[in-house]
Amino acid sequence: MTVARPAWLRRSSLLPRLAGQFLRWGAPRRALLFGPLSLGDDLLCTAVLREARRRGTPFAMLTARPELFAGNPDPSRVLPIDDYYVAALRRTGARVVQPYYTTRDPANPDRHLLPPRHIVAEMCRLAGLTGRVALRPYLQLSAEEVARGRLHPRQIAIHSTGAGAAIPYANKEWGAANFTAVARMLAPDFHLVQLGRAGDPALPVATDLRGRTSLRETAAVLASSDAFVGLEGFLVHLARAVECRAVVVFGGRARPDTFGYTCNRNLVTAVSCSPCGLVNTCDRARECLSRIEPPEVAAAARELARLPRAPLPVDTADLPSGPAS
Repeated sequence: MTVARPAWLRRSSLLPRLAGQFLRWGAPRRALLFGPLSLGDDLLCTAVLREARRRGTPFAMLTARPELFAGNPDPSRVLPIDDYYVAALRRTGARVVQPYYTTRDPANPDRHLLPPRHIVAEMCRLAGLTGRVALRPYLQLSAEEVARGRLHPRQIAIHSTGAGAAIPYANKEWGAANFTAVARMLAPDFHLVQLGRAGDPALPVATDLRGRTSLRETAAVLASSDAFVGLEGFLVHLARAVECRAVVVFGGRARPDTFGYTCNRNLVTAVSCSPCGLVNTCDRARECLSRIEPPEVAAAARELARLPRAPLPVDTADLPSGPAS
């Protein structure tokens, strides 16, 4: 027969572990935390970190992906995620901010209630920031990393699906057949590089890097590409972080002024139910996505690829003073 240990005894057994963590990691008074599955959201936290440092109130970053923050001067420190350590920080009075910019609709668990402002601005607001904020993430690459990402003089990166993501959204998917058509239209004039997971649908490209790049290597390919073609999601934010313009198939689930960047070509369909915020279900056969045709996407990619490489214009938002809620 197994006898359960009293709660106080279980908690006391954690003390040596917590003492070691505080000795090694310290006790930051302010920290950001999104969670171990939050790849794109961790990257978006770099925008909050930049704005907080500019105001003289930096945050530590709790993350499962420290490579996203390598060389970044904005976090006061980069720490691993540990539930006991986070709970102990809170008990000592530290402010641990989880800037979740969407919530579930209580009437429909498949629907996200979208914020009334850009998600970066909403994250900054939830972190207690006010005033003007820049709506872009950041990732620092060395010149050597960028050089290794340049595989051809006329290079366009392309990504076919987000179905392999930790949290997939069926209502973001445009379909492998459409991306195949786009690739065939662009292939005569550009060197196409496919990014993504090993199990993503293959496209007719010159260089297939599915499942063969790290996060930083993926960023380097984007930084060295004349454009990126893909779906709303992590790689669009990664492209913006390294100054790569993107053609983004949005459809109608969410609005580009909430999830996108004006330097990109954001393709949307103004159907009556948009933006719906739905994750997987749709009673209109995803009409907002099916109305977007491959020639439109290919033409947008050609347009962006002709533009000179330069720092992209930065969108901003003004946050009023007042308590975050």
